[in-house]
Amino acid sequence: MELNKIIQGDCVDVMKTMDENSIDTIITDPPAGISFMGKSWDSNKGGRDEWIEWLTEVMRECYRVAKPGSTALVWAIPRTSHWTATAMENAGWQIKDIIMHIFGSGFPKSTDISKQLDKGHERKVVGRNPNSRENCDKSNTLYESGTVGKTDNITEPATPEAKLWNGWGTALKPAAEHWIVAQKPNEGTYANNALKWGVSGLNIDGGRIGTEEITTNGKGKQDGNTPIVPQSPNYKGETHTGRFPANILLDEEAGKMLDEQSGVLKSGSKPGHKGKSLIGDTGGKTKTQGIINAYGDKGGASRFFYVAKASKSERNLGCEGLDKKQTVGGGGGIGDYKDDVNSCSGKYGSEKAPAKNNHPTVKPIKLMEYLCTLTKTPTGGIVLDPFAGSGTTCMAAKKTGRDFIGIEKEEEYVKIAEARIKSIQSPLKL
Repeated sequence: MELNKIIQGDCVDVMKTMDENSIDTIITDPPAGISFMGKSWDSNKGGRDEWIEWLTEVMRECYRVAKPGSTALVWAIPRTSHWTATAMENAGWQIKDIIMHIFGSGFPKSTDISKQLDKGHERKVVGRNPNSRENCDKSNTLYESGTVGKTDNITEPATPEAKLWNGWGTALKPAAEHWIVAQKPNEGTYANNALKWGVSGLNIDGGRIGTEEITTNGKGKQDGNTPIVPQSPNYKGETHTGRFPANILLDEEAGKMLDEQSGVLKSGSKPGHKGKSLIGDTGGKTKTQGIINAYGDKGGASRFFYVAKASKSERNLGCEGLDKKQTVGGGGGIGDYKDDVNSCSGKYGSEKAPAKNNHPTVKPIKLMEYLCTLTKTPTGGIVLDPFAGSGTTCMAAKKTGRDFIGIEKEEEYVKIAEARIKSIQSPLKL
């Protein structure tokens, strides 16, 4: 299979032509099964069981082509993430964790129960929606996403029943998406698998958060007298840059909101603070990891987590030569899907201005770069995205020095992906 290409076709059919045990990482954003924008490719296939059966077939082929010990990061929305996880387990993957991507730009699409009760009655206009387009400038996230101005007027209930239920809705503001972290089982230990297959675990140091230095000095003790591993008398400790990566990621809006609430925080103000964690086989006992010298670093709470900054112009990067097409849906993910009571059918998303990249669920490049870095092997490793869309995963793989294979069924998205990937310069080889 040729590397660093977008292949047009059904992902299952394409993967069946690929060698088994040949891929190091799966990073993909599959359909969620909620008929987003009424698109056929996001249908629920007839219901929960049918949709899980469909994705199980996809993930089974992913499992076959993945090397033992490979990591899969598979996107899902909270509403149907249990469907995605079930399909992955059915295919043989071991669920290890869920990374929560928290974002501040999701727009509520709750149904107003009061308005439903007033159907057929005229409601008095009492004001203007503060999110109406005339009240927003182009720096406003809602303005840019095209979700403002859909309900310009604020009205008051007309009937007694509507007055009773005024203020009741059907959905929370979407502010989180899941990346399910799964692994194809190792052959033997992590160490054995690393030697045989060249892939094992996660790139923890490469994925550390922040720039402050955290030092372990090697003087920690267990039970008051046993040195921690390594036990060499010459061990002087290690210095890491940044914090251990967590299973939560923030976008810049969510990071700003968190910092506004937390204010400036200080940590590690007392040099020599002992941090504890389990190290190796401890027989159930807790060993002291060492001494953390953070020397009073400070900042907002978001410094504990990665902040994925989505550029307003990156959607159309490299697409200058393409024609504009109508876009429907949210700007950075599926963060503004509409609630339809308990149904997984119907039209989701909001109409936007025509764009050269009209894919509805473009992920931030910085977010995908981080995921590519976190799963990178010492030699790079091949990234497979069976649902390549407009190519952001492949762009991120290229930016982080990794080979990739992208598969996309829709011809119009293949053209967009190829143009966007071409705009990315490969990093210099050292």
